[in-house]
Order: sequence, then C-alpha cells, then structure tokens
Amino acid sequence: MNYLRKPIDTDELITTLEAAMKRIAARQESDYNASLAAQAELRDLVTGAGDEAALIDSLAVNFASMGTPVRLLAVMNPIPPKVLVKFLRVMPAVHGFFREGQDFFILFQGDAKELATFVQEAPLPVSSSRRPVLIGPPASRPAELREDYAQLTAEIARQYFFETAAGLRELTRPAQASQVLTLPGYSTVKDAIGDLEPAAFRHWLVQQMAEFAKANASVTFAKQFALVVLLVLSEQLPATEGKSTTIAAINQAQTVTKLITTLVDVAQRAALQERHQYSRNVLMMRELVRARYQEPLSLSTVAKELHLNAVYLGQQFKQETGRSFSQYLNDWRMGLAMDLLQNSEEDVNRIALAVGYQTPSYFYKLFKQQTGMSPREYRAAAGNAQD
Repeated sequence: MNYLRKPIDTDELITTLEAAMKRIAARQESDYNASLAAQAELRDLVTGAGDEAALIDSLAVNFASMGTPVRLLAVMNPIPPKVLVKFLRVMPAVHGFFREGQDFFILFQGDAKELATFVQEAPLPVSSSRRPVLIGPPASRPAELREDYAQLTAEIARQYFFETAAGLRELTRPAQASQVLTLPGYSTVKDAIGDLEPAAFRHWLVQQMAEFAKANASVTFAKQFALVVLLVLSEQLPATEGKSTTIAAINQAQTVTKLITTLVDVAQRAALQERHQYSRNVLMMRELVRARYQEPLSLSTVAKELHLNAVYLGQQFKQETGRSFSQYLNDWRMGLAMDLLQNSEEDVNRIALAVGYQTPSYFYKLFKQQTGMSPREYRAAAGNAQD
C-alpha cells in the first residue's frame, strides 16, 4: 500500500497500518456481502422465487451436464458452523449454500468421486456424535431441485423428531419409495391397547414409534397415529376439559419422546378412571349410546326413557365419566366413523348419517377437532383411496 523510508516516521506508519486495516475490513465485508447474496440466490432458486434463468447463471450450475449431476445436500446442525462454512467456500463442487435455522443446504455439482471426497473431507465427519448428512437425488431441472428442497426439509424434521442415530442418508425421488405406510384404524388401535396397564402401554407405543421411524414415517403420520390413540383412550379419559390441551401438545411435540410422554400420561389417567365402578344409571346410558348411536339421541330423550330428571342424570353422568353425555356420544360416533372411513367405500356424507349425524358439515367440524384431520385426509392416511 505504501513505501516507508528510513528512518520510519511513527505517524506515517500508523496511518499506513490503519489504511491497510480498513482495506482488509472492506474486502471482508465485500466477501461477506457476496456470500450473503449467493446464499439468497440459492434460497430463491430452491423456493421458486426470483428469475430462474438469472439465478442459474449466477450460481454457475449446468443441469445439462451428464457427468456432473446437480444435487442439493443438507448438513444437520454442524458444530461449530463456521468450520463448515470455511470448508464450503473452498470446495469447487459447491456452487452455493445457505443456512436455515441450525442446518445447512448446499448446492453441489460433481461426479460420484467428488461427492465421496466431499463427504470424506468434510471437517465434521459423519459419526455417532454428529447429525446426518443428507444427499438429495440428481436434479435434471430446477423444478426437481425445488422438490428435493421440500423432501430434504421434511427429512430433517423427521430426523429431529424421531431422534434417529447419525449417519449418511441418500434420498430418492418420492415416486421411487417402495413402502407405503397406512394409518392403523380405530378398532385396530383399540384392540391393541385393550386392557394394557400404563407400563405395557408405554412399551407398545415405543415399539410402534420405533417401527414408524424404521419405515421412514413422516412427522405428520406419527402425530396422526397419536391422535387416533388419544381418541381410543378418551373412552376412559377422566376429564375431556384437557383433551384440547392434549391435542395441542401432540401437534406441537418436537420429538417422539415428548409425544410418547404425552400419551402415557393420558393412559395413566384413563387407567385410573377405568377402575371406577359406574352406577346403574350411567351403565344404562352407555348401553343406550352403543345400541342407538344412529338415532338423534339427547340427554333429555334418554332421561325421559329412564324416567329420571335430565339435569340430575346429566350431572351424575359427568361426575362418573368426566364427560357430558353429548361428548361421550360424539366420541363413540367418531370411533365408528373412523372404522367406516378406513374399511368401506361409502361416501363421507353417508358415513356421517350412518353414525348419527344429521348434518354432514357438523360431522366434518367435529371430526377435525377430534383427530386433527378432515375425514378425507384420515381416509387417505389409513390407506383407503376412495373419495
């Protein structure tokens, strides 16, 4: 930047050093801004924002190159992230990257040898103490890259949720998936739970979730299954006032451990309630629901048939079951509707009528509240493609 002649002038030396430091800082800021711009460009490309052709040109990727396929990679929770960033900036096959939360998405174009080198030389090697490196399938066009981004994002969420062991995972196109999971139906879950004590129930639930993780089930699938389990347990649930809270806890669970803990707590409360001895009046009301759920039953009509005061009967039923009569009736009907949705080809509106709802729209609303899914979403998850 400058020649300093002897004898050195202290003021001139300080001025020169300060100018050098400013130039270095400006260069670093320029490099940082360029890195941010590149990250924004890749994010725009994989999310479908911005000018696609301009983004591809700026990132210098060639989808037509047969020998060096374009892929989207993901590195989950690298620690420390700065070490990975430094590595990515010097890798010729890396055409861009961006950070999303604690994870990194990387645009990679290279052959199998270059990909193996990337995995082997990464500063945070895949091991039992690291989160996985996820490798997307080769993308022949930007649209596939967007699909891969969605798939990688879902897989990252799945890995964190199921708390799976670290490792290297290479993803395939969704159409190539060989195993299709179906959601166990209400009766299937009810038969499996049976009279299980809380400890046995926990063991069963842990096994179910382990099987789902092994089969690459999505987070949504696991939570849908949990909602079915909750509905079965709700037959003995001591207080429906907490049911909406439990549904929220299931939907907000960040890990499978939290999901299991939530359901085991419900099972423990249900087990205590199941030991309760019901009075003759309440037993008769429960039997009426089971036998005549298709009719427009109400507390007043049941009380009239039993020759009892409706207010007194309603208070007695809620005191012993923890639920109002209408809540108990709705829970029973929902279980039957779930079985029909899974095991029959009947139209959803007809199923609503078959289980006792005169207004299909009301059935849709209650079903969504109870299960977190619409009837058609549940039918699809349960493996029945009928509309």
